[in-house]
Amino acid sequence: MRVALLGWDLDHAAAAALGGLGVEVVGVTRWFPGQPTRESHPGWLEARCPHEIGGAARDEAFAFGVAVVREASSSGLGFEFDVIHALDWRTRPAAGELAARARGAVVLGSDAAADEDEAEDVGFGPRRNPDAWICDHPLRGERLRSKLAGSIPVFTIPERRALSRRSERADDPDPDRDVPDEGPCLVLLLRSGARFSSAAVVEAVRIAREKAPGLVVAVLGAGPRRERLRRRLRRHCLLSRRWRESSSPSVEDWNAAVARAAAVGVASIDPADDPYSLVAGLAGVPVVSLLGRDAEETGRALLDALFDPARRNRDARVAAVLSERRVDPSSVAEQWLGVYLRLLSGDRNGSAGRRWADSTPVPQPMAFPELRTRLTMTPMASREALASWSLRPDDWRAALEWLGPESVRAVLTIRVFDVSELLFDGRNAHGSFDVDLGPGESHRTITLPYPGRSLAACLGARSPWGYFHPLAHARICHLPREEPALPPPSGGRRLRVLPRRSCR
Repeated sequence: MRVALLGWDLDHAAAAALGGLGVEVVGVTRWFPGQPTRESHPGWLEARCPHEIGGAARDEAFAFGVAVVREASSSGLGFEFDVIHALDWRTRPAAGELAARARGAVVLGSDAAADEDEAEDVGFGPRRNPDAWICDHPLRGERLRSKLAGSIPVFTIPERRALSRRSERADDPDPDRDVPDEGPCLVLLLRSGARFSSAAVVEAVRIAREKAPGLVVAVLGAGPRRERLRRRLRRHCLLSRRWRESSSPSVEDWNAAVARAAAVGVASIDPADDPYSLVAGLAGVPVVSLLGRDAEETGRALLDALFDPARRNRDARVAAVLSERRVDPSSVAEQWLGVYLRLLSGDRNGSAGRRWADSTPVPQPMAFPELRTRLTMTPMASREALASWSLRPDDWRAALEWLGPESVRAVLTIRVFDVSELLFDGRNAHGSFDVDLGPGESHRTITLPYPGRSLAACLGARSPWGYFHPLAHARICHLPREEPALPPPSGGRRLRVLPRRSCR
């Protein structure tokens, strides 16, 4: 897979993490005086494109698109990309121009929270919309999903810059906001389409408020279910006044409310798997699930989150570790790759949370029942041999790790050695050649130019630069001769057989 990452300010950590997964990554970004136009990094290549600087931001975005096409066509970079990913709005015209010249490429656009104040609708060059969107903040993903109404798939893959960068100012007072005095605040983060009982939530908060005076609730987000819950909370004087305009908060208010909360409630059975609770984990705020419990049990869980220091600190530490891992560049790159593979295969309805281990593009043929990598060579004719193999994904990943930076675009290969009339020791073959294999194959007929040869074969991973990592060896295969065996030489010693005499 060949991926083009286009970024106005390219994220080197994400590009390196994606390249470390065995993907050929080409990062395309701006050029500044004194910098080389090409720079090789471990696992990926950075291409800088000089473009016309000046004018409005929109004009610079289109000028960058022209520069990217010129660089790709004149410097040998080419347009053979499987995935084209625009990481910010300024690179969307360039992504569209590349896609117009790359046949069958999947185009994605990142809708970043950092661009919320300055993003413009510049389109994707000749096309208006990408094949899919990737949002780095749950709130941005929800808004974009409701705006598109299902016409284009939207994947939410939270990143650290969108969650923690803005919440670092959460403890600073806002002079422009009239902040009333309130007790502990429970912030509810409810995903669109989540089914929950408003009456049960209100009853749980009322039970918890009996032992937590002043407890109020802030419901973030828009939707009929959330509005119904706000009305019920307002009727019982449980709705927060500080976040009274929480139906359509900004990303900054969303993060600030979560970071200031005494507890966070999510409409998910497993809070650790809920993208809405990531910012709570980064801020060290305990998370409570609102599903799978009755009102009394939910109320007790809220009280434990508010007043049980041991449990609160333990849960916060666990959530912080999980959140840090999920927003790490390597984890984000794995989720990106899962989206790429899903779009290339035509599946646009799956969630974006599958790990690389579940959606790896390694060859999956299993011609034998044994749970090990194996290669067998069977003679079929004087010039043909049938190669059959099975491959364990763990062995393939180990081979890619051994290749290191050379694993980019590595292929599964059978290396065939001609060992006719030799006592083969691994180094004295008459010659060798490679047969590259496809990802869906389990057998292949290998044709030879000469008849009656003896073959030794090895299954392994080969990089484009010729490095070969063996995975399994086959027994020596002797092909039959085309002509009959030669008669014995005349004058040699012969054995004469006499008929048996009968005894009478």
